[in-house]
Formats: sequence, structure tokens, C-alpha cells
Amino acid sequence: MKSLTPGPWLEMVKGSVITLVLFLAYVSFPLLGMFPGLFVPLPGIYYAQKHGIKVGMAIVAISVAVLMPIAGVSSAILYLLQCGIMTLALPVFLSRGWGGARSIASAVALNVAVVALFAVVFALSQGIDLHGQVLKGINASITQTAALYEKSGLTGEELQTFKTAMEQAGALIGRIYPALVIITLATIAGLNLWIMTRLAIRLPGFHTLGEFSRFKNPDQLIWVVIAAGFSMLIPQTDVAGMALNVLIVTLLLYFVQGLAIIGWFFNRFTVPGLVRAIFYILLTLQPYLAVAVAALGIFDLWGDFRTPRQPENL
Repeated sequence: MKSLTPGPWLEMVKGSVITLVLFLAYVSFPLLGMFPGLFVPLPGIYYAQKHGIKVGMAIVAISVAVLMPIAGVSSAILYLLQCGIMTLALPVFLSRGWGGARSIASAVALNVAVVALFAVVFALSQGIDLHGQVLKGINASITQTAALYEKSGLTGEELQTFKTAMEQAGALIGRIYPALVIITLATIAGLNLWIMTRLAIRLPGFHTLGEFSRFKNPDQLIWVVIAAGFSMLIPQTDVAGMALNVLIVTLLLYFVQGLAIIGWFFNRFTVPGLVRAIFYILLTLQPYLAVAVAALGIFDLWGDFRTPRQPENL
């Protein structure tokens, strides 16, 4: 383990300041703050890779200590569960040479396990129905959103249509929030690791992560999709709800594989950067395109789109 010299001490303070700025922006601006919120772990991950895990631990500890008096205990816990664990887990797994995909999967699995353990302990210690509290929070958010739109001038049939749509969305979120937690953590881990690959030139010891365009899920994962799909037909609500969450997470993995295939084709045919940017913008705006990308990832199991084809002899 590397010892702390004056240089790392200074960068530890710098990393803590950047972390706090990003996280406070995230909690202070509910919509605009979502973007900086995705990169809260980045300073800690970067300096942990550069100077050792002790620096990353110090950044997390300082951030928690500062957040508790200025933002409250709940914000400090939110930071620790959503960003702090990821800040430390990713550098540890990367330092073992596990590669990008395995490091992300391990870090997300560890983070989800800690979140689940905290939720169970909190619910038992407080004697509350945690699922009920989550649903109550979702409904409260929907009510607040509807009130804001009503104040903005939305009335009559338009307001009622909006409320109905929000209620339907809330009901869906109430069923799939476990999958949304996993997807959020995986997105945070993936984006931060993607930025780290851009900063790797400043980190001589940063391990090679491999090409994203070659990413492929295990072939056996398709059986999870099939089993989850059939399990949703079971009349029991709990079983169907669990199957839906499993299906969403596995489809996300195939969506990532679809993106890797598209990236491979972009590189192979030297697609201009502007065309790539337009595609990714459309991908964020059009849900059906995202479904098509996930389907591409699934059919890669049979199509094997990235394997060079041998020309047939005439």
C-alpha cells in the first residue's frame, strides 16, 4: 500500500471537495443535479487508483463527515450507500486485474448487498414496513409533481390525463424499484469506469479493461430471460413481481451487449462521430430504439455478429 506523501494529501483534499460539490449539486437540484450525481464517485475512484485505496477511503470518510452537519444524516447515508461503496469497490476489483465487466458486476453486487442489508436492518430496528414506505414515497412524489403542473397552468382534461399517466407510472415504479436500484448503480459504475479509461493516460498502473465493443454476456444468461418471462405468468403477485425485476435487469445486460455490437460496427465501417452522436441522442429519446438494441444483444447469441465471416469458395 502506498504511503501518504504531501502530494497525495493535497489531492485527497481536492478529491473530497470535488466529491462534495457534485453530491450537493445532486441533492440540491432534483432534475439538473442528476447529471453531476452520476459522477460523484469519480474523484475518489481516480485518486484511489492513483495513490492507493487509503486515499479513496479518506475521501469517502471526509465526505461523510462534512455531509452530516451541513446536509443531515440522511444525505450522508445516501452518499455512502449510493456512491461511497462504489468509490471503494471499483478500485479494489480493478486492482485485481478483473477487467471492466467483472469489476462493474462485482462492485454493483456488493453495493446492492450492502443496500439490502441496511434496508432490512433499518426496517427491523424501526418496526416499519419498508415496502409500504417506498410506495408511500413514490405516491408523495407523484402528488407533488401533479401539484407543480397544476400551478403551472395545466387544468381540465389535460391535467387529469397527466395525473392518470403519473399514477400508472407510479404503480409500475412501485413494482420494479429493486431493478431500478440495480440499474442506477450499474449506470453509475459504467459511466465512471468509462471516464476512467479516458483518464488512464495519467495513471501508469491502470489495468487494461479490454475493448467494450467485444463485450458479450454468458450464453447461459438467455435461460434467465426465458425463466423470468414464464415466471411472470404465475398468478402469485410476489413471484410475478420478482420475475419482472429479474427480466428488466437481464434485458439491461443484453442492451449493453447490443451497444457493444453497434460500437463494433461503428468502428469497423469508420462511422463519423457526428452520426454516432445523433444515434446515441436518439437512443436516449426513443424507448423503442432501446428495445431494438436489447433485441440485437439477444440475437447475437445465434447471429454472432462480430465474428468475421470467411468468404465462400466459388
